Amino acid sequence: MPRCAKMEEDLEILERAILKLEATGEDKSEQNGSHRDLYKNWGKYGSQEQRRKELLETQKSNRLNRIDKFRGIMELVQTVEEGKLFKPYKKITYRPSIYVAGFHKTCLTYSNVLMLSEWMVEKPDDFETDWYIAPCPKGSRMLVISYHGMTKCYNKYGHFKFEYWSALPGGNPRTAVRHNSCVLDCFYYKPTNTMYVLDILAWNAQPMTDGETEFRQFWMKSHLDEISGLKTVSKWNRTVFKLIPMIPCTTHELNTFFSKYPPCEDPEFPPLDGLLFYHKKAHYFAGQTPLVGWLFPFMVPEVIGGDIKVNPEYFEGRPDDYVNQSDFIQKFEYNMALKKDQTRRNSRKNSMDLDTNKNEVTEDTKQKQVEPADVMESEETIKSVEGLENMEKCDQPEKQMESEHSDGLKV
Repeated sequence: MPRCAKMEEDLEILERAILKLEATGEDKSEQNGSHRDLYKNWGKYGSQEQRRKELLETQKSNRLNRIDKFRGIMELVQTVEEGKLFKPYKKITYRPSIYVAGFHKTCLTYSNVLMLSEWMVEKPDDFETDWYIAPCPKGSRMLVISYHGMTKCYNKYGHFKFEYWSALPGGNPRTAVRHNSCVLDCFYYKPTNTMYVLDILAWNAQPMTDGETEFRQFWMKSHLDEISGLKTVSKWNRTVFKLIPMIPCTTHELNTFFSKYPPCEDPEFPPLDGLLFYHKKAHYFAGQTPLVGWLFPFMVPEVIGGDIKVNPEYFEGRPDDYVNQSDFIQKFEYNMALKKDQTRRNSRKNSMDLDTNKNEVTEDTKQKQVEPADVMESEETIKSVEGLENMEKCDQPEKQMESEHSDGLKV
């Protein structure tokens, strides 16, 4: 088979895989709040296991061709190489250094960069040999980019949040040397001013997204551990950086992990939000992928299996009306859709209120512009009358009276 035809065939396979990944989002938007079919639709285009295998095969066959078109990361890498990382495509006349609704430093590239998880609804066949588990702290998901002597943080939607100096390559003026840069996937926990590093996308302008999870974790740990300045707050490093541990999903390791609470040795580790599961062979995909799974701790025995002994403290967050994972996900997704809908309604309402206030201010301004003229006219009349009375009382020269009359017209 000609090479060109083979590439086209590989691309078609990839496109089918991406369509399957996006099917859930499309179904959800079409149903507009009815989420009872959401859980069922995950199996509409094959099980999670089938989609995982298909994606892993597609990774191998498309390593050197156009797979990056679907990841959205090559635009980011290109902007790093061209030195345009923080220049938006559309110029904004006013861009504050802090987040203000309606004005945010963001590039279109950042709106869909972070790799997001799916609910893990079935235990993978290769779970014990090819998967990691990572405790997910409560905090804000951040895309952290250090470049040109500044470190900038964007939320998972690509909106600019804040900037500061860090000890990351290119993250402060002292490390702002050519090619020094870094792109990290983190969780920011404000109470302790700590960035918990989950993954890496680029290092010194070298993209890491084509590397497997196992390689990215090794690279990240070995290089970040060498930078002692990341461990403390200083003039050149305004937040502490810590690595989120990734543990192999063997039965022994999982039993050790779940036997203690909290799961990390770090005494300052934030409250646990949930659990992320990473396939060791997964590349860094932009958007949602079945190669990254998500579970709440109380779902572990149901999905992973009863041979994993879970500390009772992990079940404290389980709802009183919990039936099973399927029922929980339906309710969870439905409530999230309601919140998003309410947020959109509030946003529209605030926008309408703002327009109304602008109209009221405009009317008040017009009225105030008219009132001084009326006052002026009244004062001129009074002063003119007073001038006439003075003329009658005092027989002054006409020129002097004209001067007084002119003075009376000045307000």
